[in-house]
Amino acid sequence: MSYLVLARKWRPRRFEDIVGQSHITRVLRNAVSAGRIAHAYLFTGVRGVGKTTAARILAKALNCEKGPTPEPCDQCNACSEIANGSAIDVYEIDGASNRGIDEVRQIIENVKYQPAKSRFKIYIIDEVHQVTKDAFNALLKTLEEPPSFVKFILATTEPHRLPETILSRCQRFDFRRIMVREIVQRLSEISKQEGLQITEGALLLLAREAEGSMRDAQSLLEQVLSYAAPGAGAGNAGAMIDESLLQEILGVAERKVLYDLSNAVLQGDAKRCVELVADVVVQGWDIPRLSRELVEHFRNLLVVRLTQDSPSSSFSRLLDLPDQEVGELKVQATELSADTLLDYFRFMARGDEEVARSAYPRFSLETVLVRLATLPKAAPIAEIVERLEKMERRLSGGAGHNRPRPGGEERAAAEKAEPEGQPPESGSAENGTEEVWRKFVAFVMKEKKILGSHLEQVHPLEMPPGPLKIGVGERYHFTYLQDPENMALLKELARRFFSQEVAVAITSLGARKPELKNGGQGGGDPPKAESDSGGDIVKETLRIFGGSVRGIKRET
Repeated sequence: MSYLVLARKWRPRRFEDIVGQSHITRVLRNAVSAGRIAHAYLFTGVRGVGKTTAARILAKALNCEKGPTPEPCDQCNACSEIANGSAIDVYEIDGASNRGIDEVRQIIENVKYQPAKSRFKIYIIDEVHQVTKDAFNALLKTLEEPPSFVKFILATTEPHRLPETILSRCQRFDFRRIMVREIVQRLSEISKQEGLQITEGALLLLAREAEGSMRDAQSLLEQVLSYAAPGAGAGNAGAMIDESLLQEILGVAERKVLYDLSNAVLQGDAKRCVELVADVVVQGWDIPRLSRELVEHFRNLLVVRLTQDSPSSSFSRLLDLPDQEVGELKVQATELSADTLLDYFRFMARGDEEVARSAYPRFSLETVLVRLATLPKAAPIAEIVERLEKMERRLSGGAGHNRPRPGGEERAAAEKAEPEGQPPESGSAENGTEEVWRKFVAFVMKEKKILGSHLEQVHPLEMPPGPLKIGVGERYHFTYLQDPENMALLKELARRFFSQEVAVAITSLGARKPELKNGGQGGGDPPKAESDSGGDIVKETLRIFGGSVRGIKRET
């Protein structure tokens, strides 16, 4: 007998043998038991998760000589023929090579004939999304009302490419990716049956490389089995396959490299990051794949940090990893805030796109890791806002006709001194007008902070009891205040503050030349603001996000 690959040799023969799809197999078994068998099924999911296998088992359950039964005997002629692919009443059709309207017409012509010797005539159409639109349209009527002895089972990896008219005529079952733990368990059983000595860590690496596909995992296991089998080479017969040997066979980076790289990043050791990437290149591992695994690793660190106080059951749902690796992630994420880990993940994900597009992926990955290693730890938002306000006050502390922004204590005192609805005392002196304007701005800041921030940058030309005229020097503030929605809000706030209807007018003052702090008199240069050189905060912002200072604009 010719050799069968592991994926075919260990193909499930009963519903309970299908790994990781219990939510589907239970429904199918109950449907067969109750006699509620639909005329058309649609199985969707990624490659190698059991779609075609489930279709064959369902065909055996329907045509078994002891059935229909949810437990096909797998011994009768019908079950054996379906398992061998020689059943004359079970048609397995490849949708990629039988995609035209002529092939579909042949199906339509044949469905009206009774099955030759089985209970049902079953059509299994794999990769059905490859069928043309005209062929789908020709199949609609037959798929909606087939003869009672005909069943359709469609399988696809891309259900979004199917017409809605096809989807609505089928019972849809979505096969999910198989979890790493389930793949490891199945591979362990196959390894014992095949006499392969392999460690659990190596099985875990195989399962992770399969990315949720049992067929891919079995294909990788067969490659390992060929390496360890007698005759593969001197001294290799019966060899124990461990993680390091498996990494050499498959050419993938070991998990330890991920932890070494992430530790170097977290410790700010950019030199170590470059050295580790060089080691990976020397060993011939795939750089883009390593980059993708680093993205996943930082994501795992973030999830562990967010769920560190959650019960252990939540980790199995969010992290498809063994308990030992979850513990290592906890240790690594303990000293870091969620904001810091979020920054690491965001920059790594963005850098992975650069690595994937780059003609020099090694250099791109090195650049990304150096950037991460030199990235400052994220500070709390409140602290950043406070630092920005201090910097703004320093930058606006120069000369000019604008009054510096009142501090937090002054603003609070103004709000306390002037409650809503209490009209200010009128005065003809300029200082009185400025005082009323300051209190009005403080009131607006309390109600609508964004609007108040714009009012702090403009000037009162006339105050109630007459109209409220506002002079605006910058086009940006002028455009914002002229917006009908913002103008209506400003009128409403003015009415509430002055306890009367107030007409509001916005006047453009045009560009003004900056004045020196000494009133424009005297020689010497004006004092330099801290922003002339960018300031520490500006420099750090440019270093992190890139860019350059194109010019410095002083408000007057």
